[in-house]
Amino acid sequence: MELHRNPTGGLVVCDPVGPDYLDDPDREVAVEAGVRLVNVLLRFGVNLEQISADKVCHSCTDVKDAYRITLGTLTVDDTRAMASQLESFALEFEQMREQLCSTTPHPSVPADGSA
Repeated sequence: MELHRNPTGGLVVCDPVGPDYLDDPDREVAVEAGVRLVNVLLRFGVNLEQISADKVCHSCTDVKDAYRITLGTLTVDDTRAMASQLESFALEFEQMREQLCSTTPHPSVPADGSA
């Protein structure tokens, strides 16, 4: 990269850049994953308002990803409320599965093993 140029050499001729010049595909992938997580959690009544996609400092960590999803800071009360909400859905799903399994007839296999 040339930082200083002699004014007598004239301006550098180059093609103009567009908005995509500042695009960061790694960040886009991280944001897409974060948005997916938020949307799924919202269906369970859990809202992570402080979620963010943060650039990883490679000189201070050995994380290989360019970005990391940070879920934010939660108060103890918020954490308990979110855990309770998710636990209630998990319990409901388990009960529904047990009920479905108990009412679904299982095909019987003849004693001689032929099907």
